[in-house]
Amino acid sequence: MYSCNNENETSDSTSIQIGNYIFNFPSKFKLEEQQGIDSYVGNINGSGISIFFDYGWYTGPVNNPSLNQYIVNEDEISGHYRQIVKSINSESNSIRIHLYNISEALENPLETNSLTMYANQLSISQQEMLDEVFNNVIIVE
Repeated sequence: MYSCNNENETSDSTSIQIGNYIFNFPSKFKLEEQQGIDSYVGNINGSGISIFFDYGWYTGPVNNPSLNQYIVNEDEISGHYRQIVKSINSESNSIRIHLYNISEALENPLETNSLTMYANQLSISQQEMLDEVFNNVIIVE
C-alpha cells in the first residue's frame, strides 16, 4: 500500500497504489495517509479535489442507490468486483468506487480487504476525470 511515480509515464501523470489497485491520475495528485483504527485510510489530493479512501475489511458497495440520483456501473475486471456510483448532479453529490477480489470474498467473506474511494462536491469536469481514473484502474496481484 503505497504511492509511486512511474518514471515511464509523462510528468503529467501520477500513479497511486492502494492495496492491489493502481490509479493513474492526469496530474500531480498526492496520497496522504491518515490514522485508521482497523483499516488503511487517507486522502488523495490534487487539482482542487480531495478523494477519501478506506482499504480494509469493513467497507462495502452502495446498496440500492436511487436510480433517479445516481448512475451505477457494476462489473468484473481481472477477477475483481467493481462498482462505480456517479451522481447525476455532480455539483452537490459524489463519485465513488468500490473494489474487491471476488474469489477471496467467496473464500473468506468476513476477512476480505476491499477498497472504497469517494469524492464530493465536484464540478462536471472533475467528476468526468475521476470517472476515467476509476474506469482505468489497474489490478496487481
